Amino acid sequence: MIALLLPAVQAAREAARRTQCTNNLKQLGIALHNYHDVVGSFPTSFWRNTSNTVGGPPDLTNRHSWIAMLLPYFEQKPVYDAINFSVGAGGPINSTAYLTQISALMCPSDPSPAQSTIPRADTGVGPKSDSGPKLDYLGCFGDNYNDDSTFLPFTSLPYTRDNGFGEKGTFTGIMSRSGGTTSIRDITDGTSNTFAVGETLYESCDWFTWANPNGTTAGTQMPINYKRITDHKQDASSLTDSYNWRVGFGFRSQHAGIVQFLFADAHVGGIKETINRNTYRWLSTRAGGEILSSDSY
Repeated sequence: MIALLLPAVQAAREAARRTQCTNNLKQLGIALHNYHDVVGSFPTSFWRNTSNTVGGPPDLTNRHSWIAMLLPYFEQKPVYDAINFSVGAGGPINSTAYLTQISALMCPSDPSPAQSTIPRADTGVGPKSDSGPKLDYLGCFGDNYNDDSTFLPFTSLPYTRDNGFGEKGTFTGIMSRSGGTTSIRDITDGTSNTFAVGETLYESCDWFTWANPNGTTAGTQMPINYKRITDHKQDASSLTDSYNWRVGFGFRSQHAGIVQFLFADAHVGGIKETINRNTYRWLSTRAGGEILSSDSY
């Protein structure tokens, strides 16, 4: 009897976890639109802001993620108020705020711990400057791809998109990894057909943590659930190592056969991992001019 009931119990638990994940994404969707109403654009990550060098190297000052900008809009204003935005996320004064674990940023189906057990790259957070709390939701910078076509599975992807993983002025999605912003009027492909935020697995990439501006965005240059990460050896050339940002900056989940996405109109949908690769890419671009039918995904 137990053997018969166990699969049903497990399925029910996963259904509940997926519902919670959906709710988390919806919260972020509401927050994004409330932020847009106030500021006039969607937030960005300020990675590589070199306008001020006070307090550290050029890219330390004013480095804050789009999630940090969004905190007051999904009931995390105390954390937001604790951040000193005159210094970067890696400033010691911000350590307490940036080590805060936020449940709305965690998918319950991801078995990763709430605080990293492996060194986080490039965060500047924590006693050893290599920590950070769990993050399972990444802003979509489009179909921009990495700096090495060796790791590119999409042979049809134009080489002109090799522009640094979604930098200002060249990113094709709605969320820049480096200082660019977009508004609803820029999404000419339609907000209901454009990804805003998608799922990841926290320990699939050493950069991921909501505290790190360089670890809060991803793109569709890699297929859904591409090369699930299994190693943590800081090997940037390995397809299965979490240190390889080229394959790491993609979307993946532990939900059976799907990855959940928040679209730019704030609805949430599960995208099958069997989706046509070009359709998947097209859903991530804000103004690609592609024609998508409702039954294509």
